[in-house]
Amino acid sequence: MVEGVRRGEVVHVTGITPGLSPSAAAATREALQAARTAGVQISIDLNYRAKLWSTADAGRWMTEFMQVCDVLISTEEDIERVLQIKGKSHEDVAGLVARRFPVKVVAITLRENPLVWKNSWTAIAYREGTVFRTKTFEVEIVDRLGAGDSFAAGLIHGLLDTDLQKGLDYGVAASALKHSIPGDFDWITRDEVETLLKGQGLRISR
Repeated sequence: MVEGVRRGEVVHVTGITPGLSPSAAAATREALQAARTAGVQISIDLNYRAKLWSTADAGRWMTEFMQVCDVLISTEEDIERVLQIKGKSHEDVAGLVARRFPVKVVAITLRENPLVWKNSWTAIAYREGTVFRTKTFEVEIVDRLGAGDSFAAGLIHGLLDTDLQKGLDYGVAASALKHSIPGDFDWITRDEVETLLKGQGLRISR
């Protein structure tokens, strides 16, 4: 995120919205064009869903949207499926995306799942050749739904304060907490995120 962005000046969309229908894709294009004209920062999560559209359709639309994207959030797998970009490592993939498109930040979430109910969860962020890293959390999964959106919210929170490291830290911590909450909404507070970042465990205080 560029310096000087004021709170509230971000439009965030995911690949789910344009994947709903051709008219939804066209409406997404119109919204992003309006945001760019207004000087509002644009954050995009590829969030590919095979049940909504083909990789060809997703690739065509999302490649167009990437031309006005400031912050890309994705997984390595979705970047390969949708944007046809594959690298030797997560860091390499992020760099390739940044060189192909005019994005300022590329954030990639990283999940290892040795067990269905227990995963390790972290992310990296790439900006102007620098890779940012954060903690890795071991999460016992109650519900994964909404974890990606929680990551995006935390990342954008930090970027609005022009602090990418803060955004990466908040994003991973918020999404780690979401794994422990049933349903699709992350019922957490800032204090709970900061408590987790201090190393006090995946515990929700109510």
